[in-house]
Amino acid sequence: MRNEKIEGTWKVQEAGFDANGNPTGSVVLNWEGSNDATITIPGFIDDPYPVKDAIKMAPMLLNSQLRKVLQDVTFNEKGQISATYKEEPDDKDWKVANDYATYKVVNENMITLFLNTAKITEDIDNAQEKAMVASMLDQFKTGIPVHVSYPAANKVYFYVDKDFVAPIITMLYAQVNKIPTTGMDKDDLAHFKILKSVVKQLTTIMEKTTKFEAGIELIK
Repeated sequence: MRNEKIEGTWKVQEAGFDANGNPTGSVVLNWEGSNDATITIPGFIDDPYPVKDAIKMAPMLLNSQLRKVLQDVTFNEKGQISATYKEEPDDKDWKVANDYATYKVVNENMITLFLNTAKITEDIDNAQEKAMVASMLDQFKTGIPVHVSYPAANKVYFYVDKDFVAPIITMLYAQVNKIPTTGMDKDDLAHFKILKSVVKQLTTIMEKTTKFEAGIELIK
């Protein structure tokens, strides 16, 4: 089955602001839930900060970075996906990534995304890290359900919802707790403690979440 509405090359939108001062760009996060849901990020947000406000800030930060490393994504009629990207924002040349993912059309508003674990992990030299990443990716070997909507004639929005994200956060928390800290230098250990703290809070936040969407809105 094909969905000609998503076929072709879609560009990442420029980061900016709309007429009402709301941030615009390709990264979209939608959250609804309990007003008492808060998050702290050691060294960044030390006092409990409402999740509903943090969710509004995140796309603004992410969009300013995304456009520097991702230019466009192409979906072809055979279910193949390619992307034009840079490994680092200050790299001079754009590269094309092929074979990292494929898709199958379920219907006009849903695709199943399949990740190529071997391709994604081929450049990881550390055997332990490679095995851990491969193990996490293998959780998705039956495919990732991705919703598709069409905000405008020249736009497409791909997103995953709470039903998909919540079990991943639970799995991530279990994985993070298994990572040994021996051998980490001072900076790595500090970053790891922040990551562990945030992931632990995310499990609680998901319990207080009624609706969650994380996705990317692309433009022709």
